[in-house]
Amino acid sequence: MMADMVMRNGRIYTMDEGFTVAEAIAIKDGEILWTGDGADAGRFISKDTKVVDLGGKTVLPGLIDMHVHVPGNAYNALHNIDVYDAKTAEETEEIIRDFIKTHPEKDVYYGKGFKTALFPGDEKIKGPRKERLDAICSDKPIGIIDEGGHVIWLNSKGLEEAGITGTTEDIPGGVIEKDAQGNLWGILKDEAKKLFKEQQFSREEKIQAYQWFQDLMNSYGYTTVLAMRQSASSDPVPIFDIMRYFEDGDKLSLRIDGAREIKAVENKLSQIDDLERTRRDLSTAGSCIRATTAKFFLDGTVEGLSAFLKEPYCVEKDGEPYRGELLWDSVELTETFEEVLRRGFNIHIHGVGDGAVAVAVEALERAQCAVAGDHRNCITHLQLVEDDDIRKMGELGMVACVNTYWHLKDPSIYFDSEEVLLGEERAAREYPLKKLIDNGVLVTCSADYPSSPDPNPFFAIQAGVTRNLYDADYFGVGAIDDEDDPRWLLGPEERVSVEDMVRAYTSNAAFAMHREQEIGTLEPGKKADMIIIDRDIFAIDYLDIEKTKVLETIFDGRVVYKA
Repeated sequence: MMADMVMRNGRIYTMDEGFTVAEAIAIKDGEILWTGDGADAGRFISKDTKVVDLGGKTVLPGLIDMHVHVPGNAYNALHNIDVYDAKTAEETEEIIRDFIKTHPEKDVYYGKGFKTALFPGDEKIKGPRKERLDAICSDKPIGIIDEGGHVIWLNSKGLEEAGITGTTEDIPGGVIEKDAQGNLWGILKDEAKKLFKEQQFSREEKIQAYQWFQDLMNSYGYTTVLAMRQSASSDPVPIFDIMRYFEDGDKLSLRIDGAREIKAVENKLSQIDDLERTRRDLSTAGSCIRATTAKFFLDGTVEGLSAFLKEPYCVEKDGEPYRGELLWDSVELTETFEEVLRRGFNIHIHGVGDGAVAVAVEALERAQCAVAGDHRNCITHLQLVEDDDIRKMGELGMVACVNTYWHLKDPSIYFDSEEVLLGEERAAREYPLKKLIDNGVLVTCSADYPSSPDPNPFFAIQAGVTRNLYDADYFGVGAIDDEDDPRWLLGPEERVSVEDMVRAYTSNAAFAMHREQEIGTLEPGKKADMIIIDRDIFAIDYLDIEKTKVLETIFDGRVVYKA
């Protein structure tokens, strides 16, 4: 059989079980026809075959992000206040002030990306006060979400628009921060965020935002994502409809598995029914879009003081020792897990604190024992995890979705937030990685974009291998020239290999998504999803991995990005 395209004279890492490195690859009708030695490639070439000389360049399977919030940071980049890059409280305020000054036409100001750790005193714990925003704009509502997505910072007008006063009580799963006298602070956490009206976008704006997102992801070599949908949307133009619009117009260049959040504070069965309806609506033969996953939040974040810990934080809350809040009753959680598994969905759990992870593992163990099946259930983030729970995860065949972008002593939050809240000992053992692999846990990787504002996978690969600084300019510190430089080095015993990290982004992720028969490795019969990069990341200095550039991204055998 003759190929539509043959690429030869390259280093083609197939990422198959034997870690085969080929010299050439043949593609036919969007699938891989053959891989092997360059000398044998001629038998697949006819006068109609496109022949590409790779010139020694490196080829990898298309990359897979296991946890992304579509359309990423597009809305903020295109329409809102983007403070992800701010390095100080003053710079955060300056960006907000400049945006409002240049956009007087807006009735409400939305934004994202502030870091609690940048602010002084009690604000480092609770979050920045409303008075900071009042001084910038007092006559229009402002709502800025933090970089982790669990906290929103409001001015007084924003609190007023949300109907929140000093007598408003916390809602289930959410916190309205107040000072010691009961005055509103200006911070809403977790479920309380929904008290502030969510921003809405037109169909045209959503199409623009999805195109922006897809272009970005393709430029970084992604060809598949697990897309998080927070909950059922009352929006007349759901994001899945936008994805289908792109697919129907032959413009989709990502395979997309969709997740829907199942909230503890809402009717469980109706939420699962909604997920099932979405799956049914998307079940078109040959479609690249599926609804596959139920998402559960068990806790919040350490910096938001809402991660659920086994031992109290090193600071008190309202004068009392505090461990954070578990967002689910463990019995209800197990019952809901069982129902989700009976319906044939994967489970994807947000677990940050060791207390939350322990509850997740126990509930999953009970549910998996009660419901037979090919379970590939996942816990993501895993900031603090006890050794026994890691061992159980391996025994039970669980998946870890790690965020190695965070697996270092982050200059912006580690010393000013994580060490302060957790203490030196706990902070030093954050984010296990090698221990997960050693215990048989299948490791996948994600930027949790836009929680990591730049989803460059080569940043994550380098951080997983070095457990040290990358992209020094973003963090606003000097670059390192030694992977053992101690300033930002976190748990060097948790370093893994480049192969481990590439597998997390390819074959492991494909398996976790039940897509291992079609993607994840470059083997005959699988989809021709692959990337060409400008260097061999398996053969260079580890600190140079972050410099890697994607030259081409190929999806279904067609080039969808070219540098």
